[in-house]
Amino acid sequence: MKKQRHGYFPDDCWELIFQKLREDDERDLHSVSLVSKRSLSISNWVKHSLKLNDKTIPLLPNLLQRFRHIESIVIDDTDSHNDIDGVVHQISQSGVLNLQAITFSSSTEPPRDGFKALALNKNMKNKLKVLDCSGLISIQDNDLVLIADCFPRLEELRISASDYMCDDEVAAHITDDGVEALASKLKELKRIDFEGNTCFITDQSLISLSTNCVKLREINLRIYGGGLVTEDGVDFVVPHSPNLTSLLLQLRSLQPSTFSFTIGNPFTHAKNLHSLTMFQELVTDKRICLVAKARPPLKKFELMGFMGRYPEIHGALKLLLQACQSTLKELTLGAWSLELEDTGIADLAPYLSNLTSIDLHEHFHLTCVTFCTLTKYCPSLQKLMMGLMGKYARGQEIDTLSQDYTHKNYRMRHLDICETMWLNDSTLINFGRVSDVFGRYSDDHSVLLNLKTLKACGTEIDDNGMAMSGTRCRNLRYLDIGNCKKVTDKGVMEVVRNCQRLRDIILDDCEKVSSCTLPLMLLSRPSLRNIDPPCIDDLNKQLINCRFLNIGYCEEVTRDGVKEVVRKCKELRVLNVRGCPNVGIGILDWMVISRPPIALKEVFSPCGFPPPSEDTRNLFLCFGCWLT
Repeated sequence: MKKQRHGYFPDDCWELIFQKLREDDERDLHSVSLVSKRSLSISNWVKHSLKLNDKTIPLLPNLLQRFRHIESIVIDDTDSHNDIDGVVHQISQSGVLNLQAITFSSSTEPPRDGFKALALNKNMKNKLKVLDCSGLISIQDNDLVLIADCFPRLEELRISASDYMCDDEVAAHITDDGVEALASKLKELKRIDFEGNTCFITDQSLISLSTNCVKLREINLRIYGGGLVTEDGVDFVVPHSPNLTSLLLQLRSLQPSTFSFTIGNPFTHAKNLHSLTMFQELVTDKRICLVAKARPPLKKFELMGFMGRYPEIHGALKLLLQACQSTLKELTLGAWSLELEDTGIADLAPYLSNLTSIDLHEHFHLTCVTFCTLTKYCPSLQKLMMGLMGKYARGQEIDTLSQDYTHKNYRMRHLDICETMWLNDSTLINFGRVSDVFGRYSDDHSVLLNLKTLKACGTEIDDNGMAMSGTRCRNLRYLDIGNCKKVTDKGVMEVVRNCQRLRDIILDDCEKVSSCTLPLMLLSRPSLRNIDPPCIDDLNKQLINCRFLNIGYCEEVTRDGVKEVVRKCKELRVLNVRGCPNVGIGILDWMVISRPPIALKEVFSPCGFPPPSEDTRNLFLCFGCWLT
């Protein structure tokens, strides 16, 4: 028996390691695949998703031959000259054995011939579970019938119906006939999405879906224009879909009842309903009370409304939160504008103790008091979004000695306070002192850090706030301080030096942050992978580990600065110099002559000059770099 050599590591173990890398960032597999033939082979096995666009569609046959275990394909094509039917036909002829999901993100008509070609491949016909047509246009009833015939085992289907049409064309639309044919054939359907303003369905469509698709778990209706759905149709779906776990209803105009269903409280039968989202007309105190009385096991609840409506439903909302207090984990109260104030949140807060996520965007009268109230009453809170707040409210000073604010919240992971008008360095420091959401200290004063994402763009914070964030947020991975006019190089470096795991930093429109900070950032923090810099005037420093550098439309960037980037930045993958008038198209020839762009995968060439020749594009392509 042949003895295994010392240090041998089985392929299965490497596959697990590569899968972990892919979970963190699939782009890390690009570097792994260059190590050896064995690494290349294993990395090909663990790649399960493929995104096709204008640049990769010409390479599709090679990609499908290389990646044989693809489970999901996204077709995001913006070039109207590409033959989407042909693309889908190539996929149908490939040896991909486990294709389960296809997403169309491009604005093109349905690939009807392509669907038929996929159906001829029995393996794909039987294994395809998810079809996302939300990016397709001109979908009509006949297309729904075709989809049902071609893919009878579909479990998830997303359809968009909009009024896009060319001259002399009749706008395509979806009616009850198409939905009824679809529902009668897709017996395995578990999720259905309809979106658009030419989706002319009525209650009959909802009846067909709930009657025929007994496995249906999720219904999402975003009908912006001609919908003819009534409350009766909505009330029929809930009790007649026993497996329903998620319901989203965005109906721009709820029509008067056409039937008379005497079913009492429909939510009484919603024993499995975990997620409920209601917009506009459905947001009434009566309907919210019905949900509260039924006490479904809600984990996620979203209310999106208009001005003047919140005072009417506050009491009903309080009743619902009390009824679902033990199960509710995520709450969104969005776009109430001027109605919701700090006192309203304080009244609801005692019933929010189990929440892990709260979204309160676009509430112009909320202040920092709400922040402290939520961190006090929600000890499990991990995600808090309070963007666009306080437009008409004046920030309040917090009494750090008050018993109302001497509390700790150690679980916060994601904080979004973008364009919050009352946020400045003093309130940010108060947050750190009072709620301690930025980290905590153990008995030996070692820092145990929590916050990973901080979005504070468009606020009044300055270097003092940045210093506190850098000291207390040492686990920070993503920082967005774009358009923060008071932040300088000093504040940025405080964060970069202290946050050892920082990977992404957004600095666009930070007027007081200079170009010389960029190389210092990368030298101080090698973990940085993505920098969105301010408008800069010089790049003649070492940019060692940066992978994605966007300096587009920076008028003072020069050709010499870009040369230094290409020479010194060995890990650079994407370089955008579009709109840089002082760079010039000649930089492309220099890049080819001086050093083949083996590391670079994509270059956005300067505009305002003659476009690069086909020979230049092909030469870059030979080195694995796409030139646009």
